[in-house]
Amino acid sequence: MDRRIFFVLVAILSWFAMRYMKKTIYRDIAVQDLREEYDFIIVGAGSAGCVLAARLTENSNFTVLLLESGPNGDDDTLVKTPLGSGKLPGTHLNWRYMADVDGLMGDFKFGRQVPWTAGKALGGTSTLNWMMYTRGNAEDFNQWEAMGAEGWSYKDVLPYFKKAENYKGSMAVDGGYHGDSGPLTVSHADKLLPATQAILRAAEEIGYDLNADYNGRSQFGFSTTQYTIQNGVRWSTSKAYLKPSWKRPNLHVMTRAHVAKVVMDGKRAIGVEFFPPKTLTKKFVKAKKEVIMSAGSVGSAKVLMLSGIGPKDELMKHNIPIVSDLPVGESLQDHIQVTNGFELSGDFGMTVVKAESMSSMLSYALFGTGPLATSGVDTTGFVQTKYAVAENSSVPDIQHFVLCISGDFELGRVMANLDGGFSEMIMRHNGVDRTERDKFKGCLIHSVILHPMSRGHVKLRSKSPFDSPIIRPYYYSNRRDLEVLREGFKISLDMTRAKAMDKYLRKEDGEPKYSFRPFQEHYCDGDYFSDDCLEKVIEATSFTCWHYTSTCKMGAADDASAVVGPDLRVRGLSGLRVVDASVMPTVTSGNTNAPTIMIAEKASDMIKEAWREQ
Repeated sequence: MDRRIFFVLVAILSWFAMRYMKKTIYRDIAVQDLREEYDFIIVGAGSAGCVLAARLTENSNFTVLLLESGPNGDDDTLVKTPLGSGKLPGTHLNWRYMADVDGLMGDFKFGRQVPWTAGKALGGTSTLNWMMYTRGNAEDFNQWEAMGAEGWSYKDVLPYFKKAENYKGSMAVDGGYHGDSGPLTVSHADKLLPATQAILRAAEEIGYDLNADYNGRSQFGFSTTQYTIQNGVRWSTSKAYLKPSWKRPNLHVMTRAHVAKVVMDGKRAIGVEFFPPKTLTKKFVKAKKEVIMSAGSVGSAKVLMLSGIGPKDELMKHNIPIVSDLPVGESLQDHIQVTNGFELSGDFGMTVVKAESMSSMLSYALFGTGPLATSGVDTTGFVQTKYAVAENSSVPDIQHFVLCISGDFELGRVMANLDGGFSEMIMRHNGVDRTERDKFKGCLIHSVILHPMSRGHVKLRSKSPFDSPIIRPYYYSNRRDLEVLREGFKISLDMTRAKAMDKYLRKEDGEPKYSFRPFQEHYCDGDYFSDDCLEKVIEATSFTCWHYTSTCKMGAADDASAVVGPDLRVRGLSGLRVVDASVMPTVTSGNTNAPTIMIAEKASDMIKEAWREQ
């Protein structure tokens, strides 16, 4: 090798190592150094918990203990590299919950359960999600207030979205909707693939607007995706909020600490019991002011019930002393999606081979750009089906997002636990040998129902804090959800049939070559695109978006379904709040990470104000 080339490569690799492989130095408090008492104990260092820890310790008089069951995942290469998102659910950074859906998602499936991904690391699910920054619709929050969440209207929450945000996008955005000095970096997709550019033209062709900023004045239309990515690196809440706060003497962080329960003295929370790392000996630490649950819609519900706070019958079943009979774990909501996968006729998308090429890696190492610098979800759209139009609704009922990366062509099948050979069937249908799939050229258009009417629940499997809870989302228990998602799926089909897509698609019998054809062949006699056939395909192939909410929902004092009030205090108890996605009265119109961060920002100010004079 030429000496000059050799030294250039060495320089590039050295720079890459310094930028992307540098180990984060953080202060994980040792068990022997724990204080007996903290002002606040935060359970869960996820999307909300990291925000709370950073904001509360801005007051040097407050002492905070932040407990997280998972490790520090910030230094993991897959975590740092946005395109690594697709592989993260298979790592130790995922709780790997399983949801029971037997009898609710069609008969053509392999097993009774589907995986539910949730982050188990500093940053929580913001450490392994697809980094889409979507606030929701203004009317979502106005509806919250109308349901009894006083002080949570759009005008009340917009300042907290802006406070969190450090907007770095280059596209034109509406004035007054974005912040530029917050910790959370928000940027746009770097460069659209030819296939996704064509899909945007197809959406416009069939009557939808292009929208420069779905987090601005209007959410409707198709846009380039806004990401929580900074200079080509995932910008989780651990990176954005917690890392700059680690050196504060009033903040102690302990990872791999498994919380067993909140300790109650009558109706007051006085601390927590937890298992420190590498031990089965429980430790008790007092909370002088408050215990704050931020363990997510599954974790917070589980810990509260283990603490005697939950439905009376559920607690009695497990011989847990009852502290408060509240509907914890009920009202579970989730966005469910179906995938329209299709094959491209040429090199118009991204393949694994291209993503791992030398040019791709050099682009990422030198400039933080290229395929590795994006999760691949570079286009999203918000639309209304005929049902929303008929109701004169002011919010979208379907979200579409697009991936044109071959490695994700069968992602939906894997995530839906429909493997057992079925993903092989899909690839064989498309004429793809197993050894050639990294070169396969395909796209996915995901259709997501934004306002499901179905409700599920989280229950305890046992009184052991180490047992995963029982999760029953009851997808499609309200048939209207299936009908709405069917119409959203049809819109995605219409996009693939638009003239703008003609030269980009491989066709079969005049139709795009769809990945779901084996399901049509199994379920349907002849009319593959009838409503009945499409509904069966949806039932069999749909899967979660990881947007679990509302198990500790917020509401007015007279709302029997509410667990917390508008101040996020658990009803009837003192010294205990819940601050995470579980408090949402209803799930928002889009990805839930941004509104979860907003909730924590607002809660931080509420907590500071509550204790300002004390």
